[in-house]
Amino acid sequence: MVDFSPAMRFSTGRLQPSYEILYKQNVSAEDMFLALGNKNASTASCETMLIKVKLKDAKFSDVVLDVTKDFLDCHTPKFKLALHLPHPVESERGKAQWQASEETLYVTLPMCREYDFINQ
Repeated sequence: MVDFSPAMRFSTGRLQPSYEILYKQNVSAEDMFLALGNKNASTASCETMLIKVKLKDAKFSDVVLDVTKDFLDCHTPKFKLALHLPHPVESERGKAQWQASEETLYVTLPMCREYDFINQ
């Protein structure tokens, strides 16, 4: 989890929120118990990237999110996150979900890397 102190501000005067990047993969019983596929525990076998952005005291109506193939821009009146993504993603197939109780935005993005066909 990347967490910056309140002193970390962009030129806009907004704070950078805490965020975390997680990787997910679809695993079947064959992958788990029989090891018939090419999948392993590394991120090279992951199909999806999950980005959790902690936006304290924010409301869903304040959140503005823009995702491109290699960049995520998320901002509210108090926070701004400008994040270069570690892998290219299919932004048009992504999903975002707001958890009000946690004040967290969950952004799920399918990855599209050059050699992903090998891991299928």
